Amino acid sequence: MKTKKYFVCNECGFESDKWFAKCPSCNSISSAVEFTADIDFKKNKKTSKTTSEITYLDEEVSIPVRIKTSIKEFNDSINGGFVKGGIYLISGEPGIGKSTLISQISKDIDGFVLYATGEESKTQVIQRYKRLNIENKNIGLIFENDIDSIINTISKSTKKPSVVFIDSIQTMKSDEFDSIAGSILQVRECSKKITNFAKNNDITIVLIGHVNKEGAVAGPKILEHIVDCVIQFDLEKTSGLRMVRITKNRYGPTDEIILLEMTSKGLIPIENMNEFFLNDYSNESGNTLTIIKEGNKLIPIEIQALVSKPVYGTPRRITSGVPLDRVLMISAVLSKKLKMPIESKDIFVSTSGGFKINDSAIDLAIANSLVSSLLEMPPLGPTIAIGEIGLDGKIRSVSSIEKRIEISKRLGMENILIPEKNSKKVKSCTPIKNINELVKLFKGV
Repeated sequence: MKTKKYFVCNECGFESDKWFAKCPSCNSISSAVEFTADIDFKKNKKTSKTTSEITYLDEEVSIPVRIKTSIKEFNDSINGGFVKGGIYLISGEPGIGKSTLISQISKDIDGFVLYATGEESKTQVIQRYKRLNIENKNIGLIFENDIDSIINTISKSTKKPSVVFIDSIQTMKSDEFDSIAGSILQVRECSKKITNFAKNNDITIVLIGHVNKEGAVAGPKILEHIVDCVIQFDLEKTSGLRMVRITKNRYGPTDEIILLEMTSKGLIPIENMNEFFLNDYSNESGNTLTIIKEGNKLIPIEIQALVSKPVYGTPRRITSGVPLDRVLMISAVLSKKLKMPIESKDIFVSTSGGFKINDSAIDLAIANSLVSSLLEMPPLGPTIAIGEIGLDGKIRSVSSIEKRIEISKRLGMENILIPEKNSKKVKSCTPIKNINELVKLFKGV
């Protein structure tokens, strides 16, 4: 038997057999924590060759048992509900509503539900359940941040839980490791412990995880590899909207999203997105509609732009919901190709409700809004613009154009601007080849 010493960075999880003052991975100072491991070389030495079982595709396998929640849209997004024995991770910023979400989805789950929290008091949790009008007697609460104690409590419980919620994994710790709760090592090892326990006992585990300032899941990357499904919970707090996005799912597709509105009674799914985003739309200068693709959903969104004289010496570029780099690129193309004095102006671009968009198909709508605001001319009637703008000023084709146009016509829109390359597949739309043709659509230009 031999004892081996190794050092782990408490910030990023970097491991080394030598002590380090500065982590070579994340450059943090004095983050090395010493650990020891007993290694029995005789036991580890293989004395015989082993074989593995071969499985064939024609063998029958059992269909996973699904555990449905009280939110139908949530069940649909994870392909029918939680899989029995599956490990799920719900990540999001602090205060965005993760605890509210898991409280609501635990409302009507069949069987015993266990909610373990290491960051809230008994009064806070019970008051939240009462505020949401949840009185399910099959929900048990554990106020503990020791993962070993939680596992022992579940093992000795007379009721076997069907689902266990851990809120949050960053607050959990194990006394086996000399590190604070929330460190890379504690998050990794606690996740492994609860995962192994869940797989061996066929219990569904839902881990709640925080995100760092970059928006990624806080903790080691192995956390996302361990779990079966990663559910990202985000959107701007000021808008009251939340988006549930499935970024990893071993039991189904990963292009599902849900839009929720935060209210005093909890999170409510948005069923009619058309009315929600277009209620306040008016055909004025700087306003243009577009159809964006988020996951497997197509959503109509209003793009608003304001081009004005700079108040200060340096022109400002401010966006809300729209990527700043795309606005900078589009304004540069308009200035270069059309000789418009747009680069010397203040530019403000936003989406309805502050909805964050990463779809490049909004380029044409942004350009139309910028030109409309600069010229102080509204489009010729309510306009929907769909297309990507290249650096050469040409309008590039986009995906799902037929479905986008179908939604546009369902909204009663007749003035639909699309890339010329996409016009071969559809009719009754205005094809746009480049931004020069876009400007010609404005009366008197």
